[in-house]
Amino acid sequence: MTWFPYICFLVTIIIIWFMPKHLTKVEIYVTWFVVGLINLSSDIILSFVFHLYELGPKGVQFTVHFIELTLGATHGIIYLNFMPHDVKRFIPYFFAWIAYSILLESALLYFGFITYSGWSLWYAGIYYAVALVYTRWHLNFIRSGK
Repeated sequence: MTWFPYICFLVTIIIIWFMPKHLTKVEIYVTWFVVGLINLSSDIILSFVFHLYELGPKGVQFTVHFIELTLGATHGIIYLNFMPHDVKRFIPYFFAWIAYSILLESALLYFGFITYSGWSLWYAGIYYAVALVYTRWHLNFIRSGK
């Protein structure tokens, strides 16, 4: 198992700890669990069911599930915390996060945490675009109280 995802997780935790908070504690809490669950669920379906990629060593690994439940969630919290609400400012922010997400996945590939067997960075880009739009909707839904 590579050390790289753990360094990324540590960096995101430090960022969250020290960043000026624009999210409430409840928004952070709910976002952590929603993003973590979606990340874990999609990885189980895409990896175990469709065999499109492998995370970490073959088989079920606690350390891999720890990263699945934490790394995406910490990134989601940072993304939402600094997300502009104005659509005109959101569009470049959105594309910057897609680029960042693809670069991060490329690094995870390089360091051996992810091994593709049918997946590609193009698919990842589409997945991240959908995830970022969903996460924006998720925050608006929480704040609407409906």
